[in-house]
Amino acid sequence: MPDALAGPCVRCLRNSTALALVGHHLEKGGLRARPVGILSFSADQLIEEIGGRRKGELHLGLEKALLASRVDSDSDSRFASACRHQGAFEWPACLLEDPEPPWVLTVSGDSKLIAGTPPGRAVALVGARKANAYGRSTARMLAHSAAGAGCVVVSGLAFGIDTEAHKGSLSFGSGRTVAVVGGGVDHVYPRSNARLFEEISAAGCIVSEMPCGTGVWRWSFPARNRLIAALSQMTVVVQAARLSGSLHTAEAALLRGRTVAAVPGPINDPVSAGSNALIADGALAVISTESLAEALGFDQPLQSVTPPAELVGAWRLVTNGGLTEALSSGGPRSAEVMSDLTRLELLGMIQRLPGGGWVPIGHGGGSVGSTP
Repeated sequence: MPDALAGPCVRCLRNSTALALVGHHLEKGGLRARPVGILSFSADQLIEEIGGRRKGELHLGLEKALLASRVDSDSDSRFASACRHQGAFEWPACLLEDPEPPWVLTVSGDSKLIAGTPPGRAVALVGARKANAYGRSTARMLAHSAAGAGCVVVSGLAFGIDTEAHKGSLSFGSGRTVAVVGGGVDHVYPRSNARLFEEISAAGCIVSEMPCGTGVWRWSFPARNRLIAALSQMTVVVQAARLSGSLHTAEAALLRGRTVAAVPGPINDPVSAGSNALIADGALAVISTESLAEALGFDQPLQSVTPPAELVGAWRLVTNGGLTEALSSGGPRSAEVMSDLTRLELLGMIQRLPGGGWVPIGHGGGSVGSTP
């Protein structure tokens, strides 16, 4: 059993700290693509390979950083750290045989979501930062339903699909979500997600292989993506262009023998080109919450939301059609429907599209309502 008062072992902490210390050197060295292998280098290897003329200076800086990290960990109880040898929480079993494991993990929030949840109960939902309304609503719908089935939803807290996946999981009420971030767990990125960052820290878990106080570099994101895949039974790419970083996550999942799935999109939509290509290459197609449940191995469909009794009529107009006619009728009936739609939106059950109309969130199928 882990010692609740212990942190990671000295060797792993030293290696992890060195990675943060030479982070900007990796950036300057052109390692902006997925840094395969470099993440497993020991502190001495990293400094030897990356340090150049500053090797001596970096060695001194490493010792100072280690001392500072020990002081910070003793005085800050908001975060917990562990390595595969020891720590404040149980090391995830799915990382024990990982081809490129992190040296240390630091968490803010409920560490049991990564330590106590096997990959069979976690699904990664990832995709484009510049997702359109279809992609965003689909991500939130799938996350909400997966949370309803007891799955932990894992994503990367980026703009677009990642943000909606986290929000969709939290919208279930008891939904649990894990955000794997590229910087330290005390570094909010992107800043516009500061509120969501705090919500996940309170109701879920923020996790990083980087020490507290570490910012992000371009190589941080493909490095983070491998952990998203490693902590999940299945990776679902909701929407991605051909060069999307979320395809790195799919690649990492395949490398680890995990299932890869994707949500199909219009063939003339560039933001779906990458996800469509995954399906063409053999990835599972997720076309509803029912198909996601089947891919995850659940006997029953994932749970969908049930609106309050007085809002069932408006909910059916959105999910089954007829909304245009109801709003075109004018008079008290139209005003009543609009009021009910507003309430459903506030409950997080539907989302209004930029061009008008609504889409359901947390529902396995149905058509999209539209305004006249």
